Amino acid sequence: MRINVFAIAFLFAASSVFGQVQPVKKPAPKNETAKPAVVAKPAQPASEKAATESGKEAAPKPGTQKEPVKKPVYPDKQPTKQQASGKSEQKPITPVKPPQSGNQPVTTPKDITGYWLTAQKGTIVQFTKEGDNYNGTIVWLRQPTDKSGKPIKDVNNPDKSKRNNPMVGTQMVFNLKYNAAKNIYEGGRVYQPQTGRSFNCTAKVLNNGKTLEITGTTAALISKTLTWTRTDGIPGKK
Repeated sequence: MRINVFAIAFLFAASSVFGQVQPVKKPAPKNETAKPAVVAKPAQPASEKAATESGKEAAPKPGTQKEPVKKPVYPDKQPTKQQASGKSEQKPITPVKPPQSGNQPVTTPKDITGYWLTAQKGTIVQFTKEGDNYNGTIVWLRQPTDKSGKPIKDVNNPDKSKRNNPMVGTQMVFNLKYNAAKNIYEGGRVYQPQTGRSFNCTAKVLNNGKTLEITGTTAALISKTLTWTRTDGIPGKK
């Protein structure tokens, strides 16, 4: 009986001590590798998940800059000369003249062609070019008619067949030729209706094409120079 009491007390003490001892974990076998710890990923929003699954890029967030997509370079396509230099070749542009309005002044020619008012302001002579020759014709008279109202005629012309011709339309200067070396018109003849006589003549355009010095020379080498003034045309006609 006494022995049984001691045995029960010993078992009770042993069970109390055993209940406080933690079980010892066995070491992992050497041939087994340690498994990595599992890291929990944050849950992805439904909108981003749908965009990812559909293969479309999500819109960049504010403050971020999207990197440019590099285009593949194909070996069979060589860069052109324009791309290699980085400069675009521009074709020369032909300038376009602006349209002239009716209020702008007419450009004055620097040669002898055009309309000229004689020194006495009573006659306008128009010079035209025919081949290499410049000829002048009377196109206006201050007094175009006589006392009876009839057109004034070339009554002093040495050619009797022309004495009945109106003065307007009569050729006054003949066959002037331009000499570029001297900048003068020479080798011509000038007709004087008042006397019916003709003289050798030269002419020179001055004052930037606004005045004309015309010189008549007789057979005795007596010369006289008159200054004509350029005019826009025949008065009263457009």
